[in-house]
Amino acid sequence: MTSADGRGKSRRDTLLPIILCLCFIASSIIFLVQMILKSQKENVAYLYDAANQTRTSILKQIEGDWQTLEGLAVSLRELATLDESQIMTILKDINKENAFIRMGYADINGNARMVDMEDNVQEVNLKGMEFFERALQGGKSISNTFADQQDASGYINYFGVRINDSSGNVRGILCAVHSAAVLREIIDAPVLKGAGYSNILDVNGNYVLKTIKTYEGDILPDNKARIAEAIGGRGRGRGDFVLTDRQGIRQILVILPIIEGQWYQVSMVPVDVLRSSYIQTAWGIMLIIVVACGLFIWLMSRQRKMAVNNQRMLMKLAYSDSLTGLRNFAGFKREAEIFLNRPELTRSELTAYVLWYGDLRNFKLINDVLGYEEGDRLLRLVAEFLRTVEGPDCISCRIAADSFAGITRCVDTRVLDRGLCHIKEYMRNSGMDEQPFMEIPVGVYRFRSGDGKQSLDVLVNYANMAHKIAKERPGSSYVFYDDSIRRRMLEDSALEAEAEAAMADDEFKLYMQPKIDIQNGNRITGAEVLARWLSPGRGMILPGNFIPLFEKSELIVKLDRYMFEHACRWYRIHLERDRSPVSLAVNVSKAGLFQNDFVDFYTDIKDKYSVPDGVLELEFTESMLAADTELFAELVVNLNARGFICSLDDFGSGYSSLNLLKNLPIDVLKLDILFFHKSRDIRRERIVVSNVINMARELNIKTIAEGVEDMDTVEFLRKAGCNVIQGYVFAKPMPQEDFEHLLMENQDGPFGSGD
Repeated sequence: MTSADGRGKSRRDTLLPIILCLCFIASSIIFLVQMILKSQKENVAYLYDAANQTRTSILKQIEGDWQTLEGLAVSLRELATLDESQIMTILKDINKENAFIRMGYADINGNARMVDMEDNVQEVNLKGMEFFERALQGGKSISNTFADQQDASGYINYFGVRINDSSGNVRGILCAVHSAAVLREIIDAPVLKGAGYSNILDVNGNYVLKTIKTYEGDILPDNKARIAEAIGGRGRGRGDFVLTDRQGIRQILVILPIIEGQWYQVSMVPVDVLRSSYIQTAWGIMLIIVVACGLFIWLMSRQRKMAVNNQRMLMKLAYSDSLTGLRNFAGFKREAEIFLNRPELTRSELTAYVLWYGDLRNFKLINDVLGYEEGDRLLRLVAEFLRTVEGPDCISCRIAADSFAGITRCVDTRVLDRGLCHIKEYMRNSGMDEQPFMEIPVGVYRFRSGDGKQSLDVLVNYANMAHKIAKERPGSSYVFYDDSIRRRMLEDSALEAEAEAAMADDEFKLYMQPKIDIQNGNRITGAEVLARWLSPGRGMILPGNFIPLFEKSELIVKLDRYMFEHACRWYRIHLERDRSPVSLAVNVSKAGLFQNDFVDFYTDIKDKYSVPDGVLELEFTESMLAADTELFAELVVNLNARGFICSLDDFGSGYSSLNLLKNLPIDVLKLDILFFHKSRDIRRERIVVSNVINMARELNIKTIAEGVEDMDTVEFLRKAGCNVIQGYVFAKPMPQEDFEHLLMENQDGPFGSGD
């Protein structure tokens, strides 16, 4: 996944919770608004219910008074005679039995006589009064509220009921006066727990009866117009709306008709009072929303922080080496792509940079000898050094195990020379001066102008190709990649690909170099079996071209076993021809030695071809034995018990230890050719050789000198007590057929000098 993909995924992961949060907030707000609207409707309905209760009480009071008058009117109509004196007499008695403060009778011209509860009679003219005219026309009516002429502190309402004679003609109006305090007591009853109040208004919006909670002018003129409009035809005397009173308080009003076209009840309550029933719930919900959003934001920030930390950790795991903290190869490729494609880095300037690839020579040996902790410390020190030299023009990484790579600016090779010197100095200063054998072979690839878009894997492979050449050289060194190295690597790959098929086709041939017993008349005592590859397409391929290649893979094990089996097969044929027995020496590689079935395989092949004991010699190089001499000593004893001769090859080629001679029960010691190179002091050279041969003889170890090229050395070795010579002075390696012919020619006598 690219970094752009990672950022896109991160944005999506962040955006989705935000969208969900916004949806939650929007849903909560919609729910809150719906709840408020519903609560408002419920509160208005509740106000209507409260107002209706007041209206019902008012109507009940008015209807009760009308019923009283109507019942009396019916009684009076049934009298045989109906004169005014009789009516007044009756009214005086009845007035004492009800709640009216006065009762009276008025003729159709409005002339009325009113009697109070003390039987006082008052004459008044009601002509022109609205309630009187309504009573004449409609049968019953009630007047608006006005001041009582007989009681300056009181307010009254007139009730009127029409009286008809037996023929149905209007005779007059039965009147009653009721104190307005009765109705006022009803409208003074608390609305919505005392928060609201009611008034009675006429069709024009004027007060008919005010509650004690209302003062004159409480309803503003513009509000009065709205109320009158609601009471009028358009509002049909019913409705609700919000207005602001003179005190600046917003009130919600409901209007209900008491007497259509005459009286209307206006009940009102402050908006805040109605809201208080749901405002706490709304605030509670809002608080929940805020807390939920805050919690969500906290969780989001925490999740984001965790995601960033996880991303950082994943990036570290994905792009950093866990042991050294340096970039791993994946991180190196990621940063190198940016590094090599910087805008300021032109195609021509790119050639000033190199890509290097190196490792620690014999690092496995360091781990085996000093332990893995010391090996890890060494790797961390290398990484620390690489970090100290990093900069705008230098990046590096650990690829795997002890392999490191990097890109650096390198205008000339002195940069590389200084780098190798500095890392060794850094190691010494860090307490690694006790490892003088630490060497760093490096392969270097110089960038070309078009490499900015080239795959880094390919370029690292080029540097690794050069590194493999550097490893073949001693010490800390560097090798620059060129196309010839690539061709060589391709050639090596081709050889590897062809090797197994070549073994199946018997293209690997046995070449034998005779061994001459110089202590017994220069007779042929045996031969060393050497491999030659005779390819139909390539011709003769020498061991130096394929043995090092095979040693890098399991092919060397297959070649070991191939050569051993073919040697045993040849020996079987040799014996079947009644030829005299000779010894055959076969090389064993380090990889072959450490195979689990090594002893069993070699024993089985020996037995398969019925090769007698004591004629097959297995050669081991001293470099193979340094790691664990005790284990190898046990192996030699085991091989001896199965009829094999064991020899130590190339003794003297490295830092040979006399301890090997002391501890290893070997049968043969082969002195390396390096012993016989001309030195500045031949005398010292021969003293060393003579004493090695003498020590071997006293340890019952047979000595063979290989690489001898002149007779003077032969004579010296004969006198020193060396048993056998293998070298060009007598014979070069030859095909097995030529060796067989040589054996036949020299079976009865000494081998002559020369070929």
